[in-house]
Amino acid sequence: LVGQKTVLVPYRPEHLQTYHDWMQDPYLLEMTGSEPLSMEEEIAMQQSWRDDDAKCTFIVTIRLSQDFVEQNLKAMIGDVNLFLSEENDRETDDDNDGDNDTNAETAAAADPVNQEASDESTALVKQAELDIMIAEPSARGKGMGSEASRIMMLYGAQNMGIRRYFAKIKKENDSSKTLFGKLKFVECNYVECFGEHEYELRRDSATDMANTMLRELGFDVVQCNCKLKPN
Repeated sequence: LVGQKTVLVPYRPEHLQTYHDWMQDPYLLEMTGSEPLSMEEEIAMQQSWRDDDAKCTFIVTIRLSQDFVEQNLKAMIGDVNLFLSEENDRETDDDNDGDNDTNAETAAAADPVNQEASDESTALVKQAELDIMIAEPSARGKGMGSEASRIMMLYGAQNMGIRRYFAKIKKENDSSKTLFGKLKFVECNYVECFGEHEYELRRDSATDMANTMLRELGFDVVQCNCKLKPN
């Protein structure tokens, strides 16, 4: 996935050593809520994430040249991930509507036509937790994290039908709060026992989400390339 500043490439075995080195940094471990892994554990995790349909991971690289496949190892600056799930659309309704919901469900149960309509009204919303890490200090503060995040959200909306994104951020992680503020996420929850804020960006449809990302990126087209070499 090619942007103006960054290129997102699938997380592959050749990226493991650099990624493993990043995740020995106490600051990155604290900000991402991660535990240090051995190289063997890192390899197993890369393989499990590759095969998990509920996860989508790309390595973020600087766009050095068109030949990003050959140069992506030395251009690595971080990673971006989606953790896919579903949300019952009714969970977003006001809790004060509970009695009305119960009455509607009772009426629908007595009428098969209404029951079908009720089932449609409880359609599941595709959502994803967005996780972005710019591991290389020299790449921070240059708009690369925001561009990579928007490219990833565009990809998720266009290819996975995602219309809600959310992020969980440690209370002391001011840089991530700033980033997601620029992405126009709004705070929707705070879990005090974990010291963790939750922010979200929601649209009425995946198409609306994709259009939002295209406007924010300012790209006519985000190119998709499949030139990666076999393992």
